[in-house]
Amino acid sequence: MNQVTATATPDTAVARASTPPNRLLVYLRHRIGQHSRATLFWGLGFSVYALMIIAIFPSFQESGVLDVDQYPEAMREAFNLTSMDTIEPYLSSQIYAYMPIVLAFLPVTIFAGAIAGAEERRTLDVLLGNPLPRSVFIVATWLAVAALLAAMLAVVGLLQYGAAVALDIDLSFADAMLSPLNLFPISMLFGSIALLISAVVRQRAIATGVTVAFLFLMYLFDIIGKISDSWSWLRDISVFKAYGDQLQDGMPWGGAALLLALAILIAGVAIPAFQRRDIYT
Repeated sequence: MNQVTATATPDTAVARASTPPNRLLVYLRHRIGQHSRATLFWGLGFSVYALMIIAIFPSFQESGVLDVDQYPEAMREAFNLTSMDTIEPYLSSQIYAYMPIVLAFLPVTIFAGAIAGAEERRTLDVLLGNPLPRSVFIVATWLAVAALLAAMLAVVGLLQYGAAVALDIDLSFADAMLSPLNLFPISMLFGSIALLISAVVRQRAIATGVTVAFLFLMYLFDIIGKISDSWSWLRDISVFKAYGDQLQDGMPWGGAALLLALAILIAGVAIPAFQRRDIYT
C-alpha cells in the first residue's frame, strides 16, 4: 500500500475550516474563486468577438455582402439563413449557430479535471481525507461553474445591447440577453457529461475526449438532419434540436428546460458514481 503524506492544499484548508451546516457554501465560494480566472478570460474572448461582429454589421449591411442568395442551399439550410439584412439572423449565423460547440469547452474542461484530474495530480485523496462529503464536492463544483457561466453570459448580453444602442442597431434588450443565455443549458449539459465520466474514469484526457467526441457527434447529427431529408431523423436524437435559434425563432423555453433538467440529472448520477469510486494514492 502506498503511503500518503498529507500536505495542505487550498481544498484541504477549506474542508478543515468548514463546519457541517456551512460546508457547502464555504466550498462553493472556494470553487468560484478557483475557476473565476478561466471564466474571465473566456468571457473577455466571447465579448470581444461579439462586439466586433456587431460593430461590422452596418458596413456589411450597406455593401450587400450579407445577401444569402449567394450562399449554397445546403449552407442556408444548415444554419437557418433566411435573410441577414437585420441584426437577428446576422448574429445567429455569425455567433450563435456554432457557439455551443465552442463555449461547452469551458465547463467540459473544468468538470473533466474536477475528479479525474485531481486524482492525477494526487490531491484528491488528501482532500477527501478531510470532512468533505463527496456529494458536497460534486454539488459545489457544479453550482460554482453554473454561477460563473451564467454571470459571464449575462455580461455578454449587456455588452451586446450596449453596442447595439451605441451603433443605432435595432436589437431588443430581450434578444441581446437571451441569445447568450440560451447557451447556458446546453453548455452545462455537456459539462455534466464530462463530470459523470470524470467520476468513473481515472484520466482527465479520457473524460474530455469522450465528451468532446459526443459533442461534435450531436452537432453533426443536427447539421446532417437539416440538410438531408432522408437523414432528417438524426435531428430527433441530437440534443442540439432542443437548443433552437433564439434570435430568429424565439427563446426555446421548453428545449432549454429539457437540457437543463438533463444536465442536473446527469450531475446527480455523478454523485453515487463518485461515492463508489476507490481513490488511487
